[in-house]
Amino acid sequence: MTDIETELSQILNFQFIHEHLFTSGQPTEEQLHRIKEYGVDTVINLALTDASNHLDNEDRICLDLGLNYIQIPIHWDTPADDQCLFILDLIHHLVQNKMVWVHCAKNYRVSSLMYLYRQYFMDIDMPTAQEEMHKLWQPNETWTGLIHAVALQLQGRKATHELEESLHSSEN
Repeated sequence: MTDIETELSQILNFQFIHEHLFTSGQPTEEQLHRIKEYGVDTVINLALTDASNHLDNEDRICLDLGLNYIQIPIHWDTPADDQCLFILDLIHHLVQNKMVWVHCAKNYRVSSLMYLYRQYFMDIDMPTAQEEMHKLWQPNETWTGLIHAVALQLQGRKATHELEESLHSSEN
């Protein structure tokens, strides 16, 4: 592990998802500099600006560093499944060509989404995905409900895609 990788792994609740996707709790300004140095080009923040450990002017800091900055806050008490699907699709699109760092206040929101991302976008089995999420936290009732709601929609998408592929291959 290089010095910069060691430094990045010290960010609050850091997780390596794959070579183009990293997650954590709120990074500091100095840590954002190191994230940029590592080669990340896009930061996605899922926390509200009133989080206790929010970094003031994070948008300006990222822009000054040359990082793309996207903030899509997810409400802690009432997360919306359609918003989470949008974020998962956005991440999946971005990591095709970019290195992406996704964070929230403590990496709880993000780890819930990464649980789904690992299963439905990376084809990782549920126990492994769950183990990675549980390294950070055990989702409460609200977030467990959200995970199930989004999983049902992703399962439906997957089944539709498989059916379309099956119909297409039988036509040829």
